[in-house]
Amino acid sequence: MVTASRPTKELAELHFHLGQSVEPHVLWAIAHEQGIKLPSKDYWEFYDMVTLNKDKVTWEDYHKLFHLTELVQSSPVAMERTLYEVVSGAYRVNNITLLEPGFNPLYRNREGERDLDQIILAALRGMERALAEFPMVRAGLILMLDRRLPVDVNAIIVRKAIKYRSRGVVGIDIAGPLAKDAKFEYADYADLYAEARANGLKTTVHTGEDGTAEEMNHVLDVLPLDRINHGFRAYTDPKLMEKIVKKDLTMCMCPTSNFSVGFIKDGDHFREIIQTLWKAGVKFCMNTDNPSMLRTNLKKEIEYLRTYNCLTEEQIDQTIQWAFDCTFIPTEKGRNLYL
Repeated sequence: MVTASRPTKELAELHFHLGQSVEPHVLWAIAHEQGIKLPSKDYWEFYDMVTLNKDKVTWEDYHKLFHLTELVQSSPVAMERTLYEVVSGAYRVNNITLLEPGFNPLYRNREGERDLDQIILAALRGMERALAEFPMVRAGLILMLDRRLPVDVNAIIVRKAIKYRSRGVVGIDIAGPLAKDAKFEYADYADLYAEARANGLKTTVHTGEDGTAEEMNHVLDVLPLDRINHGFRAYTDPKLMEKIVKKDLTMCMCPTSNFSVGFIKDGDHFREIIQTLWKAGVKFCMNTDNPSMLRTNLKKEIEYLRTYNCLTEEQIDQTIQWAFDCTFIPTEKGRNLYL
């Protein structure tokens, strides 16, 4: 009989997408419970599909898969189980005692067929159930806006985030691929971000990943931010790194995700990025982004720092502490605000 042993170091994860964070067998079960027709009736074909189990992965592959996982999670019952499985599993497997899963509720209500409030409340119930079972864990939801959606539609998500701030929604984010014909401007979201912060929410944004350092510099100028998701391209611009330090922003980096689509070329490139950021005084932490899809976990992401000789053990511990320090969850260690 194999017995589990408790990991020694507590970890915090601040950036991962809910759709790609559920284990394949759980997604499979949720889909069948909901009567959703899947692309394959063979579990292992489904497994390969949701883990992008192929030699070459593209940016487009990522976002095609999002549609499938979002469909499976598009009901209150599915969302409740999803949050429970993700929060409780993170603690049991990796001793993650602080985590902030992110998702877009508008991609979980089947284009208005399901009530948006019910979707969000179900997610909060699932989170609360996990926190009740594991009271040493702290968690909070980040509601994600999408660059494919118009401003007035994304504004709905911001208002819902404000509405459920006292229940466990802690912040907002902007993610998603940029549609070819979209007229997306980060500056259009300055007022919404300011409104969110005025109502007690924290803010982050996806930038410096598929875009450029120049774009990232613009984003930091127009949006009031508390953190940055990805952001690794800042290492190419000393003035941008100086701006990040001055604003006291922590970057939530995702090595496996960026390796998989070629944004980070190899271990040497990764070491150059990490050491440049460290020397410039930029705060950062490791995260998984899409752990189930990429078959990764937070321990593996942190291990890259050792594998490629990026940092000393003391420096690695500092990146872990930075994650705890910049959390959006307004409670201290050992207390759950929402229970």
